[in-house]
Amino acid sequence: MTLRSNRSYGAILAMSAMSLSGAASGGSFYIQEQSAAGVGRAQAGNVVAADDASTIYFNPAGLSELEGIQAAGGIDLIVPDSGLTNNGSVNRSTGAFLAHPSSGGFVPASGGNGGNPGSASPVPDFYVSYQMPDSPLTFGLGVSSPFGFASKYAQDSFARYDSIDSFIETVDIAPTVAWKINEWLSIGAGLDEQYTYIKLRQALPNPLTIGGPVPSTDGRLTLTGHTWSTGFNMGILLKPTPDTKIGFSYRYGITHNIDKGSVTFSGLTGPLAARNGNVGASAQLDLPDIVSVGIAQKISPELTLLGEVDYYSWSNFKQIAVHLFDNSGDLITPENYKDTFSVALGGEYQLTDQVKLRAGVKFDQTPTIDAFRDTRVPDGDRYWLAGGLHYQISENLGLDGSYAHIFVDDSNININRPFYSTAPFPIPTSSTIKATSTVSLDILTVGFTYRF
Repeated sequence: MTLRSNRSYGAILAMSAMSLSGAASGGSFYIQEQSAAGVGRAQAGNVVAADDASTIYFNPAGLSELEGIQAAGGIDLIVPDSGLTNNGSVNRSTGAFLAHPSSGGFVPASGGNGGNPGSASPVPDFYVSYQMPDSPLTFGLGVSSPFGFASKYAQDSFARYDSIDSFIETVDIAPTVAWKINEWLSIGAGLDEQYTYIKLRQALPNPLTIGGPVPSTDGRLTLTGHTWSTGFNMGILLKPTPDTKIGFSYRYGITHNIDKGSVTFSGLTGPLAARNGNVGASAQLDLPDIVSVGIAQKISPELTLLGEVDYYSWSNFKQIAVHLFDNSGDLITPENYKDTFSVALGGEYQLTDQVKLRAGVKFDQTPTIDAFRDTRVPDGDRYWLAGGLHYQISENLGLDGSYAHIFVDDSNININRPFYSTAPFPIPTSSTIKATSTVSLDILTVGFTYRF
């Protein structure tokens, strides 16, 4: 039996590429931690605080609040604790049918629970601003990583035919400018030059293994790709009174056309062995628009309360369209994310001239829905509890430290992954993954601010 049609293998690719996403520290694979101060108040008021150069990311209009030359940066250590529980997953194959005809080819999925797929991941950021003397203009440059994730299940996981390794990283370079129109109104805008790198790996079942596919007879599929894309962001900062600030920002949802991709098939045996090797591929990743509105209200000289609502147009992420360069056609895999929102409340208290305390809470919806949730993104609604402090070492240098714990609702996974269904001589094979996912995250952040 010979499989000559690439379309069956293209279907495998679509399974792998269907989820260019993962469990990061924001909803789905959005990384909100772009400021040490912001983590300490659970992201409340990021769009309006404008207390250091990280406002370049959250609201470029806030640059007008920064005098002279300033720099800010930090490292967020995101520590996930997650796992899958097998709730009756099954595999279907010809080899299982030959061994047990009465089963119809269905056997319990072999393998363990995959362990904790997460590992501690550092996420750095850096910003610098320059307010021109005797001018209403302030310029800035930011470097951040706003989307990404990393996960790795054990290679013998019962869910290995959905995912093993997943890694996505973005680097965003943002030249920015703000214009202070008057004492109560500033506007700002910036470009986002964004680089994205993707690597996804999964197992491929051997449909002819007698008794059903097992890890020792699996093949492998690895998808890699990278691209540069351009977007923009803009914002407004209002100061209706000396004690009140209101902020608004919009971040454009960049479309990444990943046209420098490749797919590697390896370890396939028997009639599938002819497919081992590389093929060029492309895919499209649609990121969400993000709209943020926030307020900061000074209650007393020491106490400021902050609030923020963020809206994410995750419904942009409807599908992944994969094109194989060997002209086997386009492959469409639905994602059907839903639009979401988050709401955060926080406060800052100036304890002494040198010490400022921060705290906050946040609710963050997941964009994933039950019918399409997978093991790469076993996401649930999230609840933040955070605290931190700022210590002013000198007139020029300040240090920030923050900690946040994120509680994540358990989520259910119930997906079917078919393989080899469209070859000239089909070998009906599938993996139905039924599981419960548990996730929680800890975030440790250190940062600095410096005024030249």
